[in-house]
Amino acid sequence: MPKAPESERHPLNGLRVADFSRVLAGPFCTRILTDLGADVIKIEPPAGDLSRFLGPRRRSMSGYYMQQNCGKRNVSIDLKTPRGRELAEQIIAHSDILMENFKPGVMEELGLGHETVRTRHPELIYCSLSGFGHDGPWRDRRAFAGIAHATTGTLHRQLAISGAPAFDSVLAIGDTVSGLQATIAIMAALELRRRTGRGQFIDMAMHDSLLSIQECANFYLFPNEPTEHDFLCSWVYPCNGRLVAMPPDPRAQWERLTAVMGRPELATDDRYNTLSKREAALGELEAHIALWVAEQGSADDVVAQLEAAGFPGAKILTMGEALDSAQTRARNMTPEIDDRSGRPTRVLNTPYRFVDEQAAEAGVRGVPAFRGEDNGEVLEELLGLSSDEIAELERDGVLSSRLPDPE
Repeated sequence: MPKAPESERHPLNGLRVADFSRVLAGPFCTRILTDLGADVIKIEPPAGDLSRFLGPRRRSMSGYYMQQNCGKRNVSIDLKTPRGRELAEQIIAHSDILMENFKPGVMEELGLGHETVRTRHPELIYCSLSGFGHDGPWRDRRAFAGIAHATTGTLHRQLAISGAPAFDSVLAIGDTVSGLQATIAIMAALELRRRTGRGQFIDMAMHDSLLSIQECANFYLFPNEPTEHDFLCSWVYPCNGRLVAMPPDPRAQWERLTAVMGRPELATDDRYNTLSKREAALGELEAHIALWVAEQGSADDVVAQLEAAGFPGAKILTMGEALDSAQTRARNMTPEIDDRSGRPTRVLNTPYRFVDEQAAEAGVRGVPAFRGEDNGEVLEELLGLSSDEIAELERDGVLSSRLPDPE
C-alpha cells in the first residue's frame, strides 16, 4: 500500500504511532491521529483484527475495518514468538506513541508492558486503554462498550426514560468516547514532552471516560432528589409518521412554548404558572405539546415554527438520511476511498476543520491496508532489514500477510 502522503500542513506530521489496538476504542483514537498526519503503524496478529470479520466484506475487507483503519500502515507480527516481540520492540523504539487496548497485564506478559518499555524509551508516550484501568477492584474484568454503558449509569438512564424493554445503546459510545478521551490525553502528553523532554504512561479506562461526560451527574452529586427526566437532551413527539426532536425543556420554557403552540392561556393556567407546579405536572405539559405537534401538517412544519420562534428543533433522520443529507455532503463528512476491490466506498471523515487550509489540514489520508501488507516497507525503512531477512521471517511464521487475489 502506498504510504499516506506526508504534508507539512498536517499538524501531527513527523510523529509515529505503534498501534497494537484492535476493534474500536484504540483504532478510533489512532484513526484520528492518522487523519491529523501521524504515521500510524498497525501491528496486527496473524489471526487478524476481529473487526475485519464484522459485517459484509470485499476482498476480505469489512466496511467496519475500513472505517477505523484508513491510512494506517500494517505489519502482521506473531507476538507470541520471541523474535516477533523483538521486532515489535524495535518498531516501538522508532515511535513517539504506543497505543494498546488489551486487558491490563497482557502487554506485560508479552514483555511489552509500560514499565519495561518506558525504561528503555523514556520519551515514549504509552497509552493503555482498557475497560476499567490498571487499578481498582474491577481491573481484571473484560469490557466492551456495552459493559461501560452498564457500569456508568448510561444504560439504566436510557431504559428508565424510554420505558422500553431492556436493550443496549445503538451507539458504541463507551468505545468512541474513550477513544476521543485517549486522543486528548495523548495531545496533552505530547505538549508536556515538548516542555520536559519526558514521555508519559496514560492509563485510560472506558468506565472513567464515559462517566466523565455524564452531565446529568450533578443531579446526583449535588444534594437534591433527582429524577430520570432531569436534563434530558430533547423531547420527541410524532407527527404524521415522522418524529420531531425538541430540545426546549417545557418546564423552563413553558411560556414561550405555549406562544408557539397558539395556547398562551396555558402559560397562566393555575396548574402550570410556577416552576414547581410544572415540575410536578411534566406529563401534562408533554401531552399538550404532543397534541399540538400531531395536529401540524408535517415534521418539517413543526421545525419551521420552532425555528421561527427562536427554538431549535429537528426532524429525526434515519442513518441513511443523515449520511446523505445536504449538510453532511457540504461538510465532506463522507468522502470516497478505494475499498481495495477497485470500487469506491464512503467512510466517515474526522470533523476537524482548520480555517487556514494553506497552513493546516486534516482528513482521510489513505486506504485501509490488508493484513501484513506493509511488512517489507516498514521493516526495511525502520529496522534496515533486507528483503531476504523479511522473507525468512515470513517462512518462520514470525511475520505473516494476507494479500487476497483480485476478485
